[in-house]
Amino acid sequence: MKKCTIGWFSKIITFLVFAVFFIPLTGICFYIAFFYPQVTQEERLLFLAGIPMFGGLVAFAIYRTFYLGLIWMEYDMEKVIFHYSRKEEYRFRWEEIPGSQIQVERAGGGYIFYIQENGRQRKIPLNRLSKGYRDFEKTMELTGVLHRIGVKTQEEFKRDAERVFEQYQKYRETYPNSVQPKPEGDCIVCPDCQGKGLLLKKLPLLKVDVGKVCKTCGGSGYVPQ
Repeated sequence: MKKCTIGWFSKIITFLVFAVFFIPLTGICFYIAFFYPQVTQEERLLFLAGIPMFGGLVAFAIYRTFYLGLIWMEYDMEKVIFHYSRKEEYRFRWEEIPGSQIQVERAGGGYIFYIQENGRQRKIPLNRLSKGYRDFEKTMELTGVLHRIGVKTQEEFKRDAERVFEQYQKYRETYPNSVQPKPEGDCIVCPDCQGKGLLLKKLPLLKVDVGKVCKTCGGSGYVPQ
């Protein structure tokens, strides 16, 4: 089976945050709370509270990384296994996603899977920094998951753009001198765009018309009289 795991970039950034920030803060709090004499009682209590706060985060990160393990996914064309930890996994067939036990939504540059079981919810993120992300997303497309959650693929976006461009070309060929509908009030046709609202420029290599909004009329095709 193929795997999709947390990428090395995310691991390195997380490690640097703990190594540069949380671990030193834990050490500083411990030193000042027990060994630094020139602090008041209130300040000492403040640094004492910092020891479990920052140290707890460091301890949990070590426990999660080395004992439980990080989140990863295994999959093929029939099923996907979400490993929330080494001791906790969830198996689904692709046709079950989304369903009563699992939901998925688009989030920024990736996806978030929400798994419901035994009255608790597990959230499993997936983003472009994940190792194996492209192949996992392609499998989601081939198995129909993206279609079921209403996410368009790059190919669909490309087809839609080509369809709009073709419709625009046909409209330009049918109505080469078309103008914008005249708004209410006293106005005249814009002298720069001749009422089209766009300034067309032909690209020399592609030989297609590219339009940009006329600055004189703001795209309306008319200016005040």
